[in-house]
Amino acid sequence: MSAVTTGIGATTRDGTGARTRRNRRRRPWRAAVLFLTPFAVLYLLLWAVPVVHGLYLSATDVNVAEGTGGFVGLNNYVTLFGDSDFHAAFGHTLLFVVLNVPVLVAAGLVLALLLNRDLGGRNAIRAAFVSPYLLPGAAVALIWNLVLNPVNGSLNTVLQAIGLPAQQWLSQPGEAMGGVVLLTLWWRVGFPLLILLAALQDIPKQLYEAARIDGANPWQQFRYVTLPGIAPVLGLVILLRLIDSFKVFEQVYLLTEGGPSGSTRVVLQMLYETGFRDFRTGYAAAIGWTLALVILVVAIVQQILTRRSSGNG
Repeated sequence: MSAVTTGIGATTRDGTGARTRRNRRRRPWRAAVLFLTPFAVLYLLLWAVPVVHGLYLSATDVNVAEGTGGFVGLNNYVTLFGDSDFHAAFGHTLLFVVLNVPVLVAAGLVLALLLNRDLGGRNAIRAAFVSPYLLPGAAVALIWNLVLNPVNGSLNTVLQAIGLPAQQWLSQPGEAMGGVVLLTLWWRVGFPLLILLAALQDIPKQLYEAARIDGANPWQQFRYVTLPGIAPVLGLVILLRLIDSFKVFEQVYLLTEGGPSGSTRVVLQMLYETGFRDFRTGYAAAIGWTLALVILVVAIVQQILTRRSSGNG
């Protein structure tokens, strides 16, 4: 009888122990679900639902002003690829990307290298370059309208003081995009500067000491120690600047309104005018999705090239 009782007790304990272990395994999942549910709900409401709705709109010819429109499939995309206005706007956007990204990343890297040295007042210099990044676009455009004013702007005043002719920065098609790039450099250089400076400070000093002992000159130290040390962060900075440059709108619209003669009219300005001035919501959604697809392809290609270069290095 005692043996039977013992067996039943052991079975009961084993069963209770198994249930306890299962409950313990479930607790982390319950906690995870509890903490993730608010984020998941907000994610669906604020991002996923609008994205899906925007994709649906891109397949319609809805006009919100007239309250008309219906499903048209891929007609908006077919029309878009034959739209000369879109071709011009995309060309201007691509020109801005090609001009802006190398200049911005190179300037951020040079400034980070300088501020990584023991310079007097480097904190004040760092703040001077980073603080414009905190300004809203409207304030930046107002400042640079004064700087680039062709009559009494401060930049033309400096050029004339050193014997160079004044420039029509915002009224000549060949110069207006340069003015936008210059504005963006002043406004956005603080971001790559901070990120690359943090990456430089993470490189062990012992590597530079070993390189100097081996007879490496400053260029060789930069090539074989600095660049490999910051390569992942540099790739990230390039990717973020590419995405940000393809989405250029604020500074262009506020500074030039797409002029002169449409020479700085970019894709997002065309999207804004199509959707909020002409109320062609479906066509505007197709423009947005096309730009998003281009950004996705560029980001994938950039990441592949970065990984290959890292592998070869």
